[in-house]
Amino acid sequence: MSNTNWMPALIRDKPMQFHRSIFLSDMHLGTRWSRADLILDFLETHHAETVYLVGDIVDNWHPLSSNWKPAHHEVLQRFFDLPRNGTRVVYVPGNHDDFFRNYIGTSFGGIEIKLDVVHQAADGRRYLVTHGDICDVFSLRAPLLARIGSFVERMAIGIDVAQRYVLRKFDQPEWCGLESAINRTNAVIRKYDHFEERLTHLAQSGGYDGIICGHFHQPALHDRFGTVYANCGDWSGSNTAILEDSDGRLELVRAPEKPAFEPAIATDYNKEGELPLAV
Repeated sequence: MSNTNWMPALIRDKPMQFHRSIFLSDMHLGTRWSRADLILDFLETHHAETVYLVGDIVDNWHPLSSNWKPAHHEVLQRFFDLPRNGTRVVYVPGNHDDFFRNYIGTSFGGIEIKLDVVHQAADGRRYLVTHGDICDVFSLRAPLLARIGSFVERMAIGIDVAQRYVLRKFDQPEWCGLESAINRTNAVIRKYDHFEERLTHLAQSGGYDGIICGHFHQPALHDRFGTVYANCGDWSGSNTAILEDSDGRLELVRAPEKPAFEPAIATDYNKEGELPLAV
């Protein structure tokens, strides 16, 4: 593995694919920005022996009733169908669905609920799988401020989506100023956060070969800090997942956008600090 981020492979027009493991995080079902449609498309063509749900699958930070859509329910139903069809499903709750941490160690509908889990890859390497908020200093030291920040960011994203829609309706050039402001703010926060270093240190201190996480909505796959750091990304902007193939190799993949949808936050993997931050 190189010392730089792996570019996510774009999965487009491919037949049914079978993997040893699939890692998904940060779907935020129950919110307006959740891309349940893309999740369903992904699950339709990607199957695995084990599926890890790496936190923030359902978002209980926000009222669910007004934003819960049939597609959100269908995503959950797909996950409950997997164990019945022989797929192991492990759910590691995050900070937005921490309610389910009350059920750590139990199984619900065949889905195992764990605080974190050690995944042994086909090549023998051992990865710590955890949501990632355990190393988020901002969330740990100022949880109320983190919630307020999340709310403000999502409001800004909603406004940005709305103004882009209006401009398109009137055949006007899109204005990206709000999007740029969100990206710049997140880039400044991340510059001094060093969360990747903290998570990789957590893996190293436990004797693991790497860490697989979510939480920060920044898809990544690299070993620049001495061990493998794999972030699944999210399904409200980057629309990415981590896959393990039959020989233990990890791959970061991105689902293609549908032409009719304009992502709330543009994702440019070639630029540092251009991905949205989750808190």
